[in-house]
Amino acid sequence: MTEAPMQLVELFKMAVTNLDSRFRGEEGRLSDANADLELHRWLDGDDEPLSWSDPYHVTPDEWFFITTLYGQMTLAGQRRHIRAFFQPLFVEAARRDIRNFVPGLEEYKGLRAGWMRDRLCKMAAVLHDSGVSMAEYVEQLRELDHGATPDNPTPALDKIVGDLKATGWKTLSVFIRDCVHGNCFPIDSRVQKELQRRWLYFDERLFAKLALTIGRNPREIARMFYGAGGQ
Repeated sequence: MTEAPMQLVELFKMAVTNLDSRFRGEEGRLSDANADLELHRWLDGDDEPLSWSDPYHVTPDEWFFITTLYGQMTLAGQRRHIRAFFQPLFVEAARRDIRNFVPGLEEYKGLRAGWMRDRLCKMAAVLHDSGVSMAEYVEQLRELDHGATPDNPTPALDKIVGDLKATGWKTLSVFIRDCVHGNCFPIDSRVQKELQRRWLYFDERLFAKLALTIGRNPREIARMFYGAGGQ
């Protein structure tokens, strides 16, 4: 990537400074370390907790399944969708292992979009071809991301997008942000809303680059934009 124009860097820095003020005191909630807890809190709420592998953590397999089912829905719709399929499809049919997703499972019936089934099966094939588990694949992505620079800001995201030959990757970006803790900047309708307020255009890799350029964590900034877009 070419160097970002200084005017854009300053505009982005101003936006981040404003968001820092808005979210002062909530740094812990926005941190990478809190992603598992936030997912448990959101999906369980006041309902019966899902049958997590660990009540305090989220496994890479769980993260990939859940983020794949986000799709184009409201938050409430996403939550209902994930809760409806977690037990029958992920826990029972796939036995909590992404490698067990194969075409033809009856439990796919009712998924919001066919690409969700296809992506689960494609990820299973990638893992089988590589001879690794989802947890091992995530570790490989984390190692890749350690080499991120402003000129190569999203190596982990680029890797998984390439492996899955994905033409759309918003949910993959959320997976990279919250499970891999890799550099990315997921852009959904809420983030778009906040970017429009600030006269910033929609370019995920550019925003990851800008965050690295100003010495900040792209994931935490992305979470602030997401939170602000819902206010």
